Amino acid sequence: MKKLLLAIVATYIVLMLTNYLVHEVWLMSDYAAIPASHRSNAGIMHRFWAMAVGQFFFSALFAYIYTRGAEKKPWIVQGIRYGILIAFLTVIPTALGEYVVYIVPYQLAIKWMVAGGIQLIILGLIVAGICSESAA
Repeated sequence: MKKLLLAIVATYIVLMLTNYLVHEVWLMSDYAAIPASHRSNAGIMHRFWAMAVGQFFFSALFAYIYTRGAEKKPWIVQGIRYGILIAFLTVIPTALGEYVVYIVPYQLAIKWMVAGGIQLIILGLIVAGICSESAA
């Protein structure tokens, strides 16, 4: 249980940090080029709590699901595989759906998929490393 709780907290912190780096640093110029695609900074901050709660639920389930299916194999391979599988389950369909619904260029949807895939592989490695049999 301690490993699971540590994995949830670590996943949440890294997810929020990488979301900031992806959306506020890397993609901000892409978002600025399509101003009608998002809320104002004040509007986003007013609702930030909802994103924080949602990301916590994602982090908790991400770590929990990993622990239910972990095998006695090297944790690095499992973490990468898990991140890729969850990216195909969540990031790819979401980015493609948002590309269809919102008025955004296809390059932005591709960037969402690449960034999200990398994020989930990193998170998979973190969870696998924390929850591995050799982890203290």
